[in-house]
Amino acid sequence: MWRTFRLARQFLIRNKEYAGIRIQGGRDYQEDDFGFDNSRPNDFLMILADGMGGHQGGAHASHCVVKTFMNSYHSAKGSVAKRLRRALRKADQQLALEAKDKPKLDGMGCTLVGVAISDEQLEWISVGDSPLWLYNADRLYRLNADHSMKPLLEEQVRNGELTPDEAATHSDRNMLRSAITGTEIELVDQPSEPLELYPGDRLLLASDGILTLSEDEIGLILQKDLSAKKLVKELLGAVEGKGKRYQDNTTALVVVIPDELEAAKKQSKSWRWQTSVLLLLLILNLMLWASVQWRVVDLPELVERFSQVWASDAPKEPKEPASPERQGAEESDSDESIQPPPPV
Repeated sequence: MWRTFRLARQFLIRNKEYAGIRIQGGRDYQEDDFGFDNSRPNDFLMILADGMGGHQGGAHASHCVVKTFMNSYHSAKGSVAKRLRRALRKADQQLALEAKDKPKLDGMGCTLVGVAISDEQLEWISVGDSPLWLYNADRLYRLNADHSMKPLLEEQVRNGELTPDEAATHSDRNMLRSAITGTEIELVDQPSEPLELYPGDRLLLASDGILTLSEDEIGLILQKDLSAKKLVKELLGAVEGKGKRYQDNTTALVVVIPDELEAAKKQSKSWRWQTSVLLLLLILNLMLWASVQWRVVDLPELVERFSQVWASDAPKEPKEPASPERQGAEESDSDESIQPPPPV
Protein backbone atom coordinates (compact mmCIF):
# COMPACT_ATOMS: atom_id res chain seq x y z
CA MET A 1 0.00 0.00 0.00
CA TRP A 2 2.86 2.38 0.80
CA ARG A 3 4.30 1.74 -2.67
CA THR A 4 0.95 2.62 -4.25
CA PHE A 5 0.77 5.84 -2.25
CA ARG A 6 4.34 6.77 -3.21
CA LEU A 7 3.68 6.14 -6.90
CA ALA A 8 0.54 8.29 -6.73
CA ARG A 9 2.51 11.06 -5.01
CA GLN A 10 5.24 10.84 -7.65
CA PHE A 11 2.65 11.21 -10.41
CA LEU A 12 1.01 14.25 -8.79
CA ILE A 13 4.26 16.06 -8.04
CA ARG A 14 5.70 15.42 -11.48
CA ASN A 15 2.49 16.81 -13.00
CA LYS A 16 2.74 20.06 -11.06
CA GLU A 17 1.74 23.43 -12.48
CA TYR A 18 3.98 26.46 -12.29
CA ALA A 19 3.88 30.07 -13.42
CA GLY A 20 5.69 33.34 -12.83
CA ILE A 21 5.01 37.02 -13.55
CA ARG A 22 6.81 40.23 -12.58
CA ILE A 23 5.48 43.80 -12.36
CA GLN A 24 7.43 47.04 -12.24
CA GLY A 25 5.27 48.72 -9.60
CA GLY A 26 6.00 52.39 -8.98
CA ARG A 27 9.68 52.19 -9.90
CA ASP A 28 11.29 53.62 -13.02
CA TYR A 29 12.98 50.34 -13.92
CA GLN A 30 12.73 46.59 -13.42
CA GLU A 31 15.47 44.88 -11.39
CA ASP A 32 13.82 41.49 -10.75
CA ASP A 33 14.60 38.44 -12.84
CA PHE A 34 13.56 34.79 -12.63
CA GLY A 35 13.65 31.47 -14.47
CA PHE A 36 12.19 27.95 -14.59
CA ASP A 37 13.74 24.76 -15.90
CA ASN A 38 11.58 21.64 -16.17
CA SER A 39 13.36 20.17 -19.19
CA ARG A 40 14.70 17.12 -17.36
CA PRO A 41 12.49 14.47 -15.77
CA ASN A 42 12.40 14.58 -11.97
CA ASP A 43 14.74 17.60 -11.90
CA PHE A 44 12.79 20.87 -11.57
CA LEU A 45 14.48 24.19 -10.84
CA MET A 46 13.15 27.69 -10.30
CA ILE A 47 15.19 30.75 -9.37
CA LEU A 48 14.52 34.37 -8.51
CA ALA A 49 16.91 37.30 -8.09
CA ASP A 50 16.09 40.84 -6.92
CA GLY A 51 18.74 43.27 -8.15
CA MET A 52 20.21 46.36 -6.51
CA GLY A 53 22.64 49.00 -7.70
CA GLY A 54 20.63 51.36 -9.87
CA HIS A 55 18.97 51.01 -13.24
CA GLN A 56 21.80 49.26 -15.08
CA GLY A 57 23.52 47.58 -12.16
CA GLY A 58 20.55 45.92 -10.50
CA ALA A 59 18.99 44.63 -13.72
CA HIS A 60 22.35 43.36 -14.98
CA ALA A 61 23.17 41.63 -11.69
CA SER A 62 19.86 39.77 -11.43
CA HIS A 63 19.97 38.64 -15.06
CA CYS A 64 23.60 37.51 -14.81
CA VAL A 65 23.00 35.56 -11.61
CA VAL A 66 19.84 33.81 -12.86
CA LYS A 67 21.47 32.73 -16.12
CA THR A 68 24.74 31.55 -14.54
CA PHE A 69 22.99 29.76 -11.67
CA MET A 70 20.72 27.76 -13.99
CA ASN A 71 23.53 26.74 -16.33
CA SER A 72 25.86 25.78 -13.48
CA TYR A 73 23.19 23.79 -11.61
CA HIS A 74 22.47 21.49 -14.54
CA SER A 75 26.12 20.98 -15.45
CA ALA A 76 27.09 20.11 -11.85
CA LYS A 77 27.38 16.58 -10.51
CA GLY A 78 26.47 15.14 -7.13
CA SER A 79 23.54 15.64 -4.79
CA VAL A 80 20.97 18.39 -5.21
CA ALA A 81 22.42 20.26 -2.22
CA LYS A 82 25.93 20.19 -3.70
CA ARG A 83 24.69 21.34 -7.09
CA LEU A 84 22.85 24.27 -5.49
CA ARG A 85 25.98 25.34 -3.61
CA ARG A 86 28.14 25.05 -6.72
CA ALA A 87 25.65 27.09 -8.77
CA LEU A 88 25.61 29.82 -6.12
CA ARG A 89 29.42 29.98 -6.06
CA LYS A 90 29.63 30.15 -9.87
CA ALA A 91 27.01 32.91 -10.00
CA ASP A 92 28.93 34.98 -7.45
CA GLN A 93 32.21 34.45 -9.35
CA GLN A 94 30.61 35.47 -12.66
CA LEU A 95 29.21 38.64 -11.12
CA ALA A 96 32.71 39.53 -9.88
CA LEU A 97 34.14 39.06 -13.40
CA GLU A 98 31.49 41.26 -14.99
CA ALA A 99 31.93 44.00 -12.40
CA LYS A 100 35.67 43.99 -13.13
CA ASP A 101 35.12 44.25 -16.90
CA LYS A 102 32.48 47.01 -16.56
CA PRO A 103 33.47 49.58 -13.89
CA LYS A 104 30.17 51.43 -14.29
CA LEU A 105 28.46 48.35 -12.79
CA ASP A 106 30.59 48.44 -9.66
CA GLY A 107 28.48 48.03 -6.56
CA MET A 108 25.77 45.98 -8.27
CA GLY A 109 24.33 42.95 -6.53
CA CYS A 110 21.17 40.94 -5.94
CA THR A 111 19.36 38.54 -3.71
CA LEU A 112 18.92 34.95 -4.86
CA VAL A 113 16.67 32.00 -4.06
CA GLY A 114 17.17 28.76 -5.99
CA VAL A 115 14.53 26.04 -5.48
CA ALA A 116 14.91 22.44 -6.66
CA ILE A 117 12.28 19.66 -6.65
CA SER A 118 13.53 16.10 -7.10
CA ASP A 119 12.20 12.73 -5.87
CA GLU A 120 9.13 14.44 -4.34
CA GLN A 121 11.44 16.54 -2.15
CA LEU A 122 12.10 20.27 -1.95
CA GLU A 123 15.52 21.86 -1.42
CA TRP A 124 16.63 25.47 -1.68
CA ILE A 125 19.53 27.84 -1.28
CA SER A 126 18.90 31.46 -0.37
CA VAL A 127 20.78 34.74 0.03
CA GLY A 128 19.01 37.99 0.92
CA ASP A 129 15.42 38.77 1.83
CA SER A 130 13.36 37.29 -1.05
CA PRO A 131 10.76 35.08 0.66
CA LEU A 132 9.94 31.42 -0.05
CA TRP A 133 6.66 30.10 1.39
CA LEU A 134 4.96 26.72 1.55
CA TYR A 135 1.17 26.59 1.79
CA ASN A 136 0.22 23.24 3.33
CA ALA A 137 -2.90 22.05 5.15
CA ASP A 138 -4.42 25.56 5.23
CA ARG A 139 -1.31 27.14 6.75
CA LEU A 140 1.41 29.36 5.29
CA TYR A 141 5.01 28.67 6.32
CA ARG A 142 8.02 30.90 5.62
CA LEU A 143 10.76 28.44 4.65
CA ASN A 144 13.91 30.49 4.09
CA ALA A 145 15.73 32.90 6.38
CA ASP A 146 15.33 36.67 6.04
CA HIS A 147 18.77 38.27 5.67
CA SER A 148 17.54 41.83 6.12
CA MET A 149 17.72 43.78 9.40
CA LYS A 150 14.03 43.08 10.03
CA PRO A 151 14.51 39.90 12.15
CA LEU A 152 17.08 41.65 14.36
CA LEU A 153 14.76 44.59 14.94
CA GLU A 154 11.90 42.22 15.78
CA GLU A 155 14.15 40.47 18.28
CA GLN A 156 14.87 43.84 19.89
CA VAL A 157 11.12 44.36 20.20
CA ARG A 158 10.77 40.99 21.96
CA ASN A 159 13.60 41.96 24.32
CA GLY A 160 11.93 45.26 25.10
CA GLU A 161 14.71 47.31 23.49
CA LEU A 162 12.43 48.80 20.84
CA THR A 163 8.71 49.44 20.56
CA PRO A 164 6.82 47.83 17.65
CA ASP A 165 6.32 51.29 16.10
CA GLU A 166 10.03 52.05 16.32
CA ALA A 167 10.93 48.76 14.65
CA ALA A 168 8.34 49.24 11.89
CA THR A 169 9.70 52.68 10.96
CA HIS A 170 13.39 52.04 11.57
CA SER A 171 15.63 53.39 8.78
CA ASP A 172 17.65 50.15 8.64
CA ARG A 173 14.62 47.85 8.48
CA ASN A 174 15.14 46.85 4.83
CA MET A 175 18.93 46.91 4.84
CA LEU A 176 20.45 43.59 3.68
CA ARG A 177 22.91 41.70 5.83
CA SER A 178 23.82 39.38 2.94
CA ALA A 179 23.65 39.57 -0.86
CA ILE A 180 25.46 38.38 -3.98
CA THR A 181 27.92 41.12 -4.94
CA GLY A 182 30.89 39.24 -6.39
CA THR A 183 32.58 39.15 -2.99
CA GLU A 184 32.38 36.75 -0.07
CA ILE A 185 28.76 35.98 0.80
CA GLU A 186 28.09 36.68 4.45
CA LEU A 187 25.00 34.53 5.06
CA VAL A 188 23.62 31.57 3.12
CA ASP A 189 20.44 29.72 4.04
CA GLN A 190 20.25 26.05 3.01
CA PRO A 191 18.33 23.29 4.82
CA SER A 192 20.29 20.36 6.19
CA GLU A 193 17.57 17.94 5.03
CA PRO A 194 15.15 18.07 2.09
CA LEU A 195 11.49 18.82 2.74
CA GLU A 196 8.84 16.31 1.64
CA LEU A 197 6.12 17.61 -0.68
CA TYR A 198 2.56 16.30 -0.76
CA PRO A 199 -0.52 16.56 -3.02
CA GLY A 200 -2.26 19.89 -2.56
CA ASP A 201 0.90 21.79 -1.56
CA ARG A 202 1.60 25.24 -3.03
CA LEU A 203 4.93 27.04 -3.18
CA LEU A 204 5.34 30.79 -3.50
CA LEU A 205 8.72 32.35 -4.27
CA ALA A 206 8.69 36.14 -4.53
CA SER A 207 10.72 39.31 -4.38
CA ASP A 208 10.20 41.47 -1.32
CA GLY A 209 7.69 43.68 -3.14
CA ILE A 210 5.11 41.01 -2.27
CA LEU A 211 5.39 42.09 1.37
CA THR A 212 2.97 44.92 0.60
CA LEU A 213 0.53 42.10 1.42
CA SER A 214 0.35 40.52 4.86
CA GLU A 215 0.91 36.80 5.26
CA ASP A 216 -2.80 36.40 6.07
CA GLU A 217 -3.72 38.01 2.76
CA ILE A 218 -1.23 35.83 0.90
CA GLY A 219 -2.60 32.70 2.57
CA LEU A 220 -6.20 33.57 1.66
CA ILE A 221 -5.22 33.76 -2.00
CA LEU A 222 -3.10 30.59 -2.03
CA GLN A 223 -5.91 28.54 -0.52
CA LYS A 224 -8.08 29.11 -3.59
CA ASP A 225 -8.60 26.22 -5.99
CA LEU A 226 -6.98 27.96 -8.96
CA SER A 227 -4.25 27.23 -11.47
CA ALA A 228 -0.72 28.45 -10.80
CA LYS A 229 -1.08 31.23 -13.37
CA LYS A 230 -4.35 32.49 -11.90
CA LEU A 231 -2.88 32.46 -8.39
CA VAL A 232 0.07 34.56 -9.57
CA LYS A 233 -2.29 37.05 -11.21
CA GLU A 234 -4.41 37.31 -8.06
CA LEU A 235 -1.35 37.90 -5.88
CA LEU A 236 0.03 40.64 -8.10
CA GLY A 237 -3.43 42.13 -8.57
CA ALA A 238 -3.77 42.35 -4.80
CA VAL A 239 -0.40 44.13 -4.57
CA GLU A 240 -1.44 46.66 -7.21
CA GLY A 241 -4.80 47.04 -5.53
CA LYS A 242 -3.10 48.45 -2.44
CA GLY A 243 -2.14 51.53 -4.46
CA LYS A 244 1.11 51.89 -2.57
CA ARG A 245 3.18 54.87 -3.64
CA TYR A 246 6.62 53.85 -4.95
CA GLN A 247 5.61 50.19 -4.92
CA ASP A 248 8.75 48.07 -5.37
CA ASN A 249 9.23 45.67 -8.30
CA THR A 250 7.28 42.54 -7.45
CA THR A 251 7.77 39.04 -8.83
CA ALA A 252 5.69 35.99 -7.87
CA LEU A 253 6.46 32.39 -8.84
CA VAL A 254 3.89 29.75 -7.86
CA VAL A 255 4.09 25.95 -8.00
CA VAL A 256 0.88 23.95 -7.48
CA ILE A 257 0.98 20.25 -6.64
CA PRO A 258 -2.46 18.93 -7.66
CA ASP A 259 -4.46 17.05 -5.05
CA GLU A 260 -5.89 13.58 -5.68
CA LEU A 261 -9.43 14.72 -6.54
CA GLU A 262 -8.35 17.37 -9.03
CA ALA A 263 -5.86 14.99 -10.62
CA ALA A 264 -8.56 12.33 -10.96
CA LYS A 265 -10.87 14.80 -12.72
CA LYS A 266 -8.13 15.81 -15.16
CA GLN A 267 -7.22 12.18 -15.76
CA SER A 268 -10.86 11.32 -16.47
CA LYS A 269 -11.13 14.16 -19.01
CA SER A 270 -7.88 13.05 -20.57
CA TRP A 271 -9.13 9.47 -20.95
CA ARG A 272 -12.42 10.60 -22.50
CA TRP A 273 -10.57 12.73 -25.01
CA GLN A 274 -8.10 9.94 -25.85
CA THR A 275 -10.94 7.42 -26.29
CA SER A 276 -12.76 9.76 -28.69
CA VAL A 277 -9.62 10.24 -30.76
CA LEU A 278 -8.95 6.47 -30.93
CA LEU A 279 -12.54 5.79 -31.96
CA LEU A 280 -12.33 8.36 -34.73
CA LEU A 281 -9.06 6.86 -35.99
CA LEU A 282 -10.62 3.38 -35.99
CA ILE A 283 -13.55 4.57 -38.09
CA LEU A 284 -11.23 6.30 -40.57
CA ASN A 285 -9.12 3.15 -40.88
CA LEU A 286 -12.20 1.00 -41.54
CA MET A 287 -13.37 3.39 -44.24
CA LEU A 288 -9.93 3.35 -45.85
CA TRP A 289 -9.82 -0.46 -45.81
CA ALA A 290 -13.30 -0.69 -47.28
CA SER A 291 -12.40 1.68 -50.11
CA VAL A 292 -9.47 -0.56 -51.05
CA GLN A 293 -11.48 -3.79 -50.91
CA TRP A 294 -14.55 -2.56 -52.83
CA ARG A 295 -14.88 0.03 -55.50
CA VAL A 296 -17.00 2.81 -54.17
CA VAL A 297 -19.88 3.55 -56.60
CA ASP A 298 -21.99 6.69 -56.67
CA LEU A 299 -25.68 6.20 -55.88
CA PRO A 300 -26.97 7.16 -59.36
CA GLU A 301 -24.53 4.76 -61.00
CA LEU A 302 -25.57 2.02 -58.62
CA VAL A 303 -29.26 2.52 -59.43
CA GLU A 304 -28.54 2.39 -63.17
CA ARG A 305 -26.58 -0.85 -62.85
CA PHE A 306 -29.34 -2.54 -60.87
CA SER A 307 -31.87 -1.38 -63.44
CA GLN A 308 -29.84 -2.97 -66.28
CA VAL A 309 -29.49 -6.25 -64.41
CA TRP A 310 -33.20 -6.27 -63.61
CA ALA A 311 -34.09 -5.62 -67.23
CA SER A 312 -31.85 -8.43 -68.57
CA ASP A 313 -33.35 -10.96 -66.16
CA ALA A 314 -36.96 -10.00 -66.81
CA PRO A 315 -39.12 -12.35 -69.15
CA LYS A 316 -39.24 -11.10 -72.70
CA GLU A 317 -42.63 -10.44 -74.37
CA PRO A 318 -43.32 -12.02 -77.96
CA LYS A 319 -42.81 -9.62 -80.83
CA GLU A 320 -45.94 -8.53 -82.71
CA PRO A 321 -46.11 -9.64 -86.45
CA ALA A 322 -45.19 -6.88 -88.81
CA SER A 323 -47.97 -5.24 -90.82
CA PRO A 324 -48.33 -6.31 -94.55
CA GLU A 325 -47.16 -2.95 -95.75
CA ARG A 326 -44.16 -3.02 -93.56
CA GLN A 327 -43.49 -6.68 -94.29
CA GLY A 328 -43.53 -6.08 -98.05
CA ALA A 329 -41.23 -3.20 -97.72
CA GLU A 330 -38.89 -5.30 -95.69
CA GLU A 331 -38.94 -8.07 -98.28
CA SER A 332 -38.47 -5.57 -101.07
CA ASP A 333 -35.53 -4.12 -99.36
CA SER A 334 -34.16 -7.56 -98.87
CA ASP A 335 -34.65 -8.59 -102.51
CA GLU A 336 -32.98 -5.48 -103.77
CA SER A 337 -30.00 -6.18 -101.72
CA ILE A 338 -29.40 -9.65 -103.17
CA GLN A 339 -30.50 -9.42 -106.85
CA PRO A 340 -27.67 -9.57 -109.39
CA PRO A 341 -27.09 -6.58 -111.64
CA PRO A 342 -29.05 -6.55 -114.99
CA PRO A 343 -27.21 -7.87 -118.10
CA VAL A 344 -25.51 -5.27 -120.25
